Amino acid sequence: MIENGTVVTATDSYSGTIAISDGKVAAIAAPGLKLPAEKTVDATGLHVLPGLWHVHCHFREPGHTYKEDFETGTRAAAAGGITFCIDMTNNTPHPTTLDTFEEKKAMVAPKAHVDYALYGGGLYPKTCSELVKAGAIGIKIFNTRHVKEVYPYITELGVLDHGILYELYEAIAETGVVGSVHHDDTEWVKRLTFRDFIDKGATSNADYMDAYEKGYMYGHGMVAGLASSLYYARLTGLRLHVLHLGVMPVGAYELLHHAKHDLGQDVTAELETAALFMNREQAEKVGPASYLWAVAPEAGWESVRNGVADFLVGEHAPHSIEDIADGWEDNFSVPLGITGAQEFIPLLLNAVNEGRLSLSDVVRFCALAPAQRFGIYPKKGALEIGSDADVTIVDLHKETVFRKEDMHSKAAMTSWEGMKAKGMPVYTIVRGGIVMDNGRILGEPGYGAFTPGIAAA
Repeated sequence: MIENGTVVTATDSYSGTIAISDGKVAAIAAPGLKLPAEKTVDATGLHVLPGLWHVHCHFREPGHTYKEDFETGTRAAAAGGITFCIDMTNNTPHPTTLDTFEEKKAMVAPKAHVDYALYGGGLYPKTCSELVKAGAIGIKIFNTRHVKEVYPYITELGVLDHGILYELYEAIAETGVVGSVHHDDTEWVKRLTFRDFIDKGATSNADYMDAYEKGYMYGHGMVAGLASSLYYARLTGLRLHVLHLGVMPVGAYELLHHAKHDLGQDVTAELETAALFMNREQAEKVGPASYLWAVAPEAGWESVRNGVADFLVGEHAPHSIEDIADGWEDNFSVPLGITGAQEFIPLLLNAVNEGRLSLSDVVRFCALAPAQRFGIYPKKGALEIGSDADVTIVDLHKETVFRKEDMHSKAAMTSWEGMKAKGMPVYTIVRGGIVMDNGRILGEPGYGAFTPGIAAA
């Protein structure tokens, strides 16, 4: 039983008691209800939220587990107040066939601290149906390659041929699941980046940040890729989900606004919160530990207000310190990434304290909307009778300073080193089990359960 807290929904808040039985929400009652509970959490002065989601995780398993693995990644998520994660596909082997998808499922099952779903990899149109029947929550497509063919963009995963991309959209549309796409125009990016930076020897981390600001790296090519993708999605009836909103220049917001509000297209987008919070000073401080900084944060905030952004994410894409060390001198030749599983929710709560967001916004963007889009609501995404008892309890007054020593990620660093946040998750509860209590991880690896997508057999 969770008592004496303020329960927050996507539209309002109220004082109440949440009773949990057999991993489900059994009752929601007025304050003062007394039941013979085996465990009671006193949430006096705290806010009780539906379990929050992290929909863009790279836990690097299989194949790259020296960077991160499913145990350390989901442990970091639990420490950060996350109850449900969606893991990406740039693994070795990549989960693009039934065999490799089942191999990944079996490999990670004994390791998760929180519940999770897996994307199937979009590479072969003929395997999409098999992947979603096996439980993929959606199909992830890398419509991109790194300018120097550097991981994490595994070269063979890049779908640059628009004919194949179109066939993938047709195949995914037939299954009914979401197609999530990292968009790009790789040849444009490669040519301009080499011409104006790499060929001139301008390769330092500062040069890379300039290339990002000018819209070369993670820039105009992504918007161009999005433009064609939106049209292909309309033709095929794909339920398109756009990754990396906020990383792209502001033209991406304009395209999505037109598609959603003028054309009524079935498209959603997740806004990278690093595009709101990672200022240039912090990016220069951590160098190659971040691949972006907040070039146009107010455009991102406007997308939250005008319905262009549907989810908020704090992408978790870690690398080892050794992997990125050379990035200070040549940032174009090292893996690009950022950490976020543990820091994401505190950064959002800090924005709540600053008046940028409400707690109901956090619930809507990080629980209800993703659960609805991926077809998991009302099992998850809300505190309703019969829903999974996934709960994130937060203390808006608790402060923290992000330090590498406190991170649970195997990367042993944080892209947010030294930044302060006011507001912290203090309990992470998954299906009625307390997996994090005031920073202490109580859950065991393997407690987290695989959640199949809507088209699973």
